[in-house]
Amino acid sequence: MRRLTSLSFLVVILAVITSALFARENTKSTGPVLPSIDPARVAEIAGWLSGRTAPAFYSPPFADRAFWIRAAAAHPPTELEAAATKAAKKEPPPLTEELYDDFRKTGRRGAWEKPHAARTERLGLFLFAEGIANDGRHLPHLERELAAILDEPTWAIPPHAGRRATWHDAYDLVDLAAAIRAWDIALCDYLLGDRLSPDIRKRLRSEIRARVTEPYLQRVRSASRRDFWWMNGGNNWNAICNAGVMASTLLLADWPVEERAELIAAFETLTAFFIDGFGDDGFCHEGIGYWSFGYGHYMLGSELIRLATDGRIDLLAGKKQELIATFDVRWQLTGGIFPAFGDVRIASRAPAHWHDFATLRYGGSGGIIGRSASPTWVQPQGLGARLYITPWDLSLPRPPPGSPEARAIAAKVKTPPLRDWFPDGGALVVRRRPAEQGLVAAFKGGHNNQPHNHNDLGSFVLLCEGEIALTDLGTDVYTKDTFSPKRYTSGVMNSFGHPVPRVAGQLQRTGAGAQAVTVRADFNDNADTWEIDLTSAYDVPALERLTRTFVFTRADGGRLEIVDRVRFKPGQPQAFGSALVLRPDQKRENATASGFRVGQVEISWSADADTTATILLSEDPVHGIVSGQAPRGTRLGLDFASPVTETTLHLFIAPAR
Repeated sequence: MRRLTSLSFLVVILAVITSALFARENTKSTGPVLPSIDPARVAEIAGWLSGRTAPAFYSPPFADRAFWIRAAAAHPPTELEAAATKAAKKEPPPLTEELYDDFRKTGRRGAWEKPHAARTERLGLFLFAEGIANDGRHLPHLERELAAILDEPTWAIPPHAGRRATWHDAYDLVDLAAAIRAWDIALCDYLLGDRLSPDIRKRLRSEIRARVTEPYLQRVRSASRRDFWWMNGGNNWNAICNAGVMASTLLLADWPVEERAELIAAFETLTAFFIDGFGDDGFCHEGIGYWSFGYGHYMLGSELIRLATDGRIDLLAGKKQELIATFDVRWQLTGGIFPAFGDVRIASRAPAHWHDFATLRYGGSGGIIGRSASPTWVQPQGLGARLYITPWDLSLPRPPPGSPEARAIAAKVKTPPLRDWFPDGGALVVRRRPAEQGLVAAFKGGHNNQPHNHNDLGSFVLLCEGEIALTDLGTDVYTKDTFSPKRYTSGVMNSFGHPVPRVAGQLQRTGAGAQAVTVRADFNDNADTWEIDLTSAYDVPALERLTRTFVFTRADGGRLEIVDRVRFKPGQPQAFGSALVLRPDQKRENATASGFRVGQVEISWSADADTTATILLSEDPVHGIVSGQAPRGTRLGLDFASPVTETTLHLFIAPAR
């Protein structure tokens, strides 16, 4: 048995703690015991699969030249060919143990993850360039890249391998990156078939089985997930990893039918926990970026099962699935802009390949956007290019422009409604008509233990004339501290960097007990009012009650009033105030004693108080999780000059005149 030095032992223990915290932070765990998979169900599915002579997939393999010639005609591969030719001149990016260990030493993810992701991007360039050219020129480069990936000591990435002491120990660890890699590798075999060398085909099957399939099935059969916490978790990991494990074997035609059936049954059973993480209103607490990542993979896996079982299993059927699948239509503010609550990038958008699938599947008012893949046919991603999305995108039965089918879909497209209300998710989007003119806003409730949580109860995002006027700062940098006990030292993730109250000098507390409870929801064509109780969000013994009321009025370009009402115990006055948050590219202009302008909006305030109602305006930098970096934004504090016992603070925001 190898001995660990005391320093190495400490590193391992800290990594284990970080990994466990990551799991708690990102999923509503149902415990280590997995539900048993019904043998009768496995046998039933095996019977359905036994008659298949080839794998079911979204697109045919490259041998079906008609499909791929049409795809190339519709989406010229000029840039794809150029990129593949350029990539062929370089060796696969090196992945060394030194790069792997850099995360544990520095907390930075890029040293390993950039070349790790670049390998699958290069693999995709060679794969699709060969699929279109069909002349063998790119096969040697593709096999070289495949061999390099198959030689990697682990397919997992260091931030997810905290329980494994070395990269060799992480050989059979299934995380997001490993699941994606396995699927990409199996896709190469499916699309190219016997054009790949027999040795490569044999090797990739062996590696997928040893690294992914066997570790997964061992846990399924023992009904114990052990360190694969995601298997019955409630967030995006569940869908992505379960889909990747299953798909990487379904694409290999010679895989035992009983195991393929077992994997389908496991996906069917375990991803139910993921769907339970959504309310009946279809709201995704993880935001639009992780809706795309997580639910997108759930759609991929579910559709693959439907195809493999000839429609006998259709996990996407039902109203709740329709609401989740069309979440992007209802969560969009306007013009493709989404609220950046939690770990969501301000620039996050909903990919057309998910949106269009939902429109084609469920109908509705979302319309068709069109193919979303890049000109090189490969979309770079942080954890590795998801090559299987390109065949999905190409195979969607989008009707030709101008066809009767296209006109019928276009006829159903509607102006966004005045509001989209998510009572289960605790969120509200309010709009004018048309939404591109004047104000549009989104308000956030929920609780402070959501997946990819920020302590941000009562936060809001505001657009004016179709552009972002006031917003959350979005996601912070992902480092070793982002999902650790240090997470809420970040001003971006604690409530300091959000436009919410500060009570008795205290920020919001973390945990499901910190809840925004709906007190009143009153909606009509002229104005929408949503009042939430935030008392539980603050650990202040003297606090009796704190509510925040959003009043959105649609007339004259729109106006947003935010009303904070606070009451402390008699004889125990406390400090109280609220805040706005500005991005680094924003600044205050035309300041007066009770207002200022930011870009296209004017902001003012007033107060009713039991003391002199003087409001002090302060500016403080909002720092992220990485010390020494430039501020991520500016907090504009609006605080009463002296402690209060009971008060009301009104904040008014309207288009600048």
